[in-house]
Amino acid sequence: MKNQKGQALVEFAIILPLLFLLIFGIFEFGRAMYIKNSLNNAARSAVRVAVVTPNLTAITYSAGQLSTQSSTDKIQAKIYDNLLYINKATATATVTIVGNSPAQPGDTVTVAVTADFNSIVSKITDTLQINVPDTLSGEASMRYE
Repeated sequence: MKNQKGQALVEFAIILPLLFLLIFGIFEFGRAMYIKNSLNNAARSAVRVAVVTPNLTAITYSAGQLSTQSSTDKIQAKIYDNLLYINKATATATVTIVGNSPAQPGDTVTVAVTADFNSIVSKITDTLQINVPDTLSGEASMRYE
């Protein structure tokens, strides 16, 4: 028994980093899924507004344009409203039209929203060669009415 005094402590020290990696991996996966779902909801809400907007043309919102809510641009306002807990300063969005410009009834309107994903465990995953995406995106399409 005298030779086994620190055995539990050594085993705990060996297992603890793996346990933390597993726990933080679960948190990061959940956070990534939340961000992906928020981006899909933002795109879905924006495309609903876009398909009923008269004289719709293709629009690109660059990084920074989504960080304040617009009172005149309803598409931008919908995207802004749905990006809760996401860094809006790095978010971008594009509204594309397959067909005519301005859009005509029957054309397909697509909204794609992209945001940066800053992983908490990126340093650990880099050393383990686990691929964590830097950006996440959501997309929705509807027919123009």
